[in-house]
Amino acid sequence: MHKLKQKQQGLAAIEMTLVLPVLLLLLFPVVEFSRLLYQYNALTKVVRNASRYIVSNTGNIQMTANAFALYTYGDLNSSTPILPNLAATDFNISYVGEFVTVTASYPWQPIIATTLPSFVSSKSFDLSFPLVTTYTMRVMQ
Repeated sequence: MHKLKQKQQGLAAIEMTLVLPVLLLLLFPVVEFSRLLYQYNALTKVVRNASRYIVSNTGNIQMTANAFALYTYGDLNSSTPILPNLAATDFNISYVGEFVTVTASYPWQPIIATTLPSFVSSKSFDLSFPLVTTYTMRVMQ
């Protein structure tokens, strides 16, 4: 009976060795995609808040500086960027008639692997790309 139990434990170790790489291959892309969605949501939120601030404070000299602070930090009183590598240079404000359009382009970088190797050629595929969000609002008179 004791010998049979030892064989079962060895079998469980072999099964785990076979199944664990497959589970990790499924887990890593899910984690990266979840992080991508979180960062896109955070980017959209700061662009929306900056748009609201610009629309409600037109004519104010500090308006643009505060909008950039809202965009970069998510709050006027914070000094920690809401997303890593988020800079005010990725933020664009344009006025067309009575509408204000705020556009942001954030350079998204995956954590686990920045490139995907190609098995057909010597080139590898870059997995980073820009997350772009645009928000348009009408200026309050």
